[in-house]
This record gives sequence, structure tokens and C-alpha cells, in this order.
Amino acid sequence: MINTNEIIAAIDIGTTKIVAIAGKVTSNGELQILGLEKTKSTGVVKGVIQNINLTIEAIREVVEKLQKNTNLKIDKAYVGIAGQHIRSLKNRQFKYIQNGSEIITQEDIDTILKENFRIPIQVGEQILHVIPQDYVVDKDKGITNPLGMAGRRLDGNFNIIIGRTASARNIENCVKAVDVEIEELVLEPLASSLAVLTQEEKEAGVVLVDIGGGTTDITLYFDGVLRHTAVIPFGGDVVTKDIKEGCHLLLKQAEALKVQFGEAVEQLADSDKVVNIPQTGGWDPKEIAFKTVAQIIQCRMEEILDRVKYQIDMTPYGDKLGAGIVLTGGGAMLKNLDILTKETLGLDVRIGYPNASSMIKVDEAINLPMYATSIGLLLNGLNKIQHKPSDGVATQTNTKTRKRGLKQFFETLFDN
Repeated sequence: MINTNEIIAAIDIGTTKIVAIAGKVTSNGELQILGLEKTKSTGVVKGVIQNINLTIEAIREVVEKLQKNTNLKIDKAYVGIAGQHIRSLKNRQFKYIQNGSEIITQEDIDTILKENFRIPIQVGEQILHVIPQDYVVDKDKGITNPLGMAGRRLDGNFNIIIGRTASARNIENCVKAVDVEIEELVLEPLASSLAVLTQEEKEAGVVLVDIGGGTTDITLYFDGVLRHTAVIPFGGDVVTKDIKEGCHLLLKQAEALKVQFGEAVEQLADSDKVVNIPQTGGWDPKEIAFKTVAQIIQCRMEEILDRVKYQIDMTPYGDKLGAGIVLTGGGAMLKNLDILTKETLGLDVRIGYPNASSMIKVDEAINLPMYATSIGLLLNGLNKIQHKPSDGVATQTNTKTRKRGLKQFFETLFDN
């Protein structure tokens, strides 16, 4: 067995697939991926666990395969959390500096951070993270780190991430059932950003659009800081259902048709090509034109992109996105989706592959957008090993039960 002190493992619990991945920290501090296993996810709907038993079985399957193929004992892992229940809101707190010297201390900064946990939220929700956006010292605005500055009043603007308590507990229970301890619960779109986005893109302004099976996650960065997050309740599975209904196919046939022959722009589809669907279970054979499939896909993807645009327009950063849009997730692999996105949003677009970090070498076989979250979870673990905890982020923790929840993940937003 390899020394597990040098091993980082992660589990990505998605709507269409569950992935287990492990990597080893090398002597030069880089991460070497040792193995990746995946299986179909049948107990998760729109990123939220709906069937505990089916999810436990799938997690156990991929963890056991990973252990067998890597000769590792996986007893702890970084685990992703996502779903439509995740939301964010903006808040402002202030404090008068009353320490005699009128010099802002770390205690002053921590005080206004922690005050955000007192704001009222809905029943069954919990504040997961408080992310500082910027500070105001007296009348000086746009300060990123006020520590040591002179002033009589400190104001802070914060982005508060909120999630449903039951969803986090269900993840913890499923992972615990396969004898794996959760090292940390990590918000999945932020894990993806570690694998896909460069620090330069985050500084210039960028929107990461992570198109998963059940949902599409949006994260917007500007000046190196996470400014906005949102979840759209549509992903790749709704496109498959549209093809199923529009072409009168079985669900598995519709998925195969989307993956193998689908594209996002009808005008670019070959008008002369058709795909033959053989007779199955009493169903007559069919011929389906490529253009027909593309038309169905384009209609749904335009709806998703319109919602992405709406989320961007909700922020003051729409005209400041120097790095444009980065598409990742399994849905980003759809042919010509980058072209449709550029036409719809009017911004530069690239496909995000999980090899943006210089701290990890990704083999070609897994350097795919569909594994962005999985690899990002490993990178989050690497950052936890290499970086000291940041005092700039407040997080709720439960020290009695050692359930770490979404634990100080956002230190990576400021340590990169």
C-alpha cells in the first residue's frame, strides 16, 4: 500500500455519474493522478440526493474499484456539494474601531465577518461561507485587505453562500456508509474553477458555466474574487429528454444520439446526413436527420444560455468580463456549443479543460470537461495541504462531531 499520508482522494456525486479519484502529492509538491473510476448515478436528481440506498451503492462501487485498481485504502475524501438549493446573497456589515490606536486589527476584521452568520435565513438552511468582496475604511472604498490601516470605521461587503442543511447531511450519511470520512465538503462549481480557470482570467473577469447532467452552475469572478454564484435547474439530461420526446426514442437511444451526433447550431448541421435507429423491442426502425437533432438541442441550449445572460446582467460586471465565458462540465462537450454561446452572449468563449493548474498533470484520457469537478476537488485538497488556513474567510464548523461541512474552501480564492 502507498503511504496514505501522501494521498488525496475525492468523490464527485453528480446527477448522471459518480466519480471517485485519487492522486499522490509528489516530492516537488505537484499532484499525480493515480486513478479515476466512474459509474452511473441513479439516486441523484438535479444535484440533490433523492435515493439514499442507490447513492450508497454507486459510491461503494466506485470507491471499491478505485481501491482495487490503485492498491490504496480510501478512508477519507473531499466530496462535492451542489444542487438547486445552493444560493447566495449580498450583505454589508460595519464596526467602529475602538482600540485606542484606531488601527484595524485582525480581530476587527473577524468580528464583522462573523456577524454575517447572524442574519435571518429560511428554515432548514444554513450559512456555509461568508466571502469578503471588499472593505471600506472611513470613506476609502475598494480595499481588499484593511489589516493595519488607520481608521475609525470599518465596513465590509460580503457574498454569503447558503445551502440546505438536509442536503449536506444526506451526502455525509451516504459517504459515511461506505466507511469513508469526509475531509471537506466543497461547493462543486468552485472546485471546477480551480481546475479550469487561470488566475489571470479571474483577475480580468470571467464567467464559468459548468453544464452538468441535472443543473448548470454559474460562477462569476472579477479582480480575483468570486462575485456571484447561481444554479440553473437545467442540464444535459433535459436535452436528452427533449430528443427522446421530439424523435420518439428510448431514453438510452436519445442519449447516444446526443453524444455521438448532436450539435448545438442547426445551421451548421449537415442537411444530407441522417442516423438510422434500428428496430428495438417492437419499435419500427427510424431515420432521423442531423438537422432535426440539432434544432432540438439548439432550442434548449438557447434557453439555458438566456438564463446565464440573466444572471450576468444581475451583476455590475457584465461589461467587465475581459476573459469572457468558459464552458465546462459534460454538457460543454456538445459540438459547436461555444459558437452558440458566443452568438447568444456576445462574449469570447472557450471550452474549459481541467488542466489550467500547473500543480497537476492530467492525462489525455481524463483531460475532459466532464471531469473538471473531480480534478478540482483534488486540487482543493492539494491547496489545503500547501496553504495555511486563511483568516479572511469565515466558515461554520462543528468541532464536536468533526463534521467539517464546507470548511474554509474559499481560502483558495485569495491564496492563488
